[in-house]
Amino acid sequence: MSTLTKSYTNQHTRSLSLGERYNKLIEKLQFSYFGLISMTILAGSILGGIAAMYIFENNAPMWQFILCIGFSTMNNVFAISQAPVKWVFNTFVLTVLVNIFLIIVNNI
Repeated sequence: MSTLTKSYTNQHTRSLSLGERYNKLIEKLQFSYFGLISMTILAGSILGGIAAMYIFENNAPMWQFILCIGFSTMNNVFAISQAPVKWVFNTFVLTVLVNIFLIIVNNI
């Protein structure tokens, strides 16, 4: 009895560009759209609240608070209004980046 062996070559393997990876992620998120909405509202609001707390504890300028609340509210508006997945995801990432930056700046 002979054994069949299969050789695997990397002829079909190629690295995906950043744009292709992003598009694949958006397609995957499309499946769980309402889960994405609920998680962005939850995580964005919590992170915005933490950033606002650090801003007030540090007696920072009011523009930092307006920036924090503005991006957190924008995230919630896009999620509640059921905007396209790309918009919800992009505003969530932007909200996270802005609020983490404000937390770091006011925590130092």
